[in-house]
Amino acid sequence: MKRNEKQLIILAGALFLLVLVVRIVPLLMDQYREGQAEIARLEDRIDRFRSLIAETDEWMEREALKRAEVAELETWVFEGDNPNLVGSSVQRTLRQAVEKAGISIRSMDVASFSRVDGWLQVNQNMDFILDQNEILPFLEAVEQLRPRLHVTAFNVTRNRRQYTGSITVTGFSHAN
Repeated sequence: MKRNEKQLIILAGALFLLVLVVRIVPLLMDQYREGQAEIARLEDRIDRFRSLIAETDEWMEREALKRAEVAELETWVFEGDNPNLVGSSVQRTLRQAVEKAGISIRSMDVASFSRVDGWLQVNQNMDFILDQNEILPFLEAVEQLRPRLHVTAFNVTRNRRQYTGSITVTGFSHAN
């Protein structure tokens, strides 16, 4: 080999090393860093999935509790969207409680209602006659109306041997 050929080979080798150091090594380093970052992201995801798997029973228990809570809350409202039907249900519930306590109904107004954001509010007024030993059973019967019916007004006055009173209850229905 001639001296010029040796110098060309050395020069080509030096250029190759220069390209290797300037271009290929940084490119490989970037790929290595990206790979390490991707591995870290995947490890984080694996940790999150493992924690979710560990919490699955807890979340299922929470869901069951929420479903039971929703079912209980649904019993607090009357079914239906028709104001007349819901008003009749409110009247029937109030009448049953009053009759259970042995109270005489003097008059019962037509139920009034109003709508707000998909909710139907029904108000029912009733006047009644009772004597002294019917007051406690009546109050217990009224207490048992909760949470379905809420007493919004209650009045009892004495008139000689008997008591007269009025009660206003409110019930709700939600349009499905």
